[in-house]
Amino acid sequence: MRLKDQDKQQRIKDAMVRLILREGIDGASVSKIAKEAGVSPATIYVYYDSKEEMLAEVFREYSRAPYRYLMQRVRPDMDGDTLIETIVRGCYSFSREHEDVFSFVEQCSRCPTLSERVSEEECSCDILDLIHSYQTRGVLRTYSDWNVGAVLFAPVRFLAMNRCMQTSEEDQLSELIRMLQALLLY
Repeated sequence: MRLKDQDKQQRIKDAMVRLILREGIDGASVSKIAKEAGVSPATIYVYYDSKEEMLAEVFREYSRAPYRYLMQRVRPDMDGDTLIETIVRGCYSFSREHEDVFSFVEQCSRCPTLSERVSEEECSCDILDLIHSYQTRGVLRTYSDWNVGAVLFAPVRFLAMNRCMQTSEEDQLSELIRMLQALLLY
């Protein structure tokens, strides 16, 4: 039995992301991923049972990345205004600093078979727990997790994907922060 090599596995993940961003999910075959990663196709099967399993596992891992990034920036003692600003700016910064991961997750999230296997709630549980604590304390309005996610994260993703705006990025982010603070804070 061959031993797993973390560096090799990361090369496989990176190759898969690059191929999917270039050629789409259907265009990223195991043989193309292997060639891009500089490994044999058989090596991929040391780490994953199938392309579908590999895609779901990497999608799950990379879907968690922006929430881990946010959790490093937020604190439970922030006031509500600061919390919302930190989340919005953090989401936007993640999209800029990790553009390939952001684009990969956005593309995969539009694939029905993948989004059925990897739920946003599962990936965002730490940030949702933090939001729940703010709701319990009466700082944030109590809305369902789905609606909080829709109004808090989706607009930032939209801005990140549509960077060719008429006004500056900073003006757009500041306006969005004010809108979300008015909507979500008591």
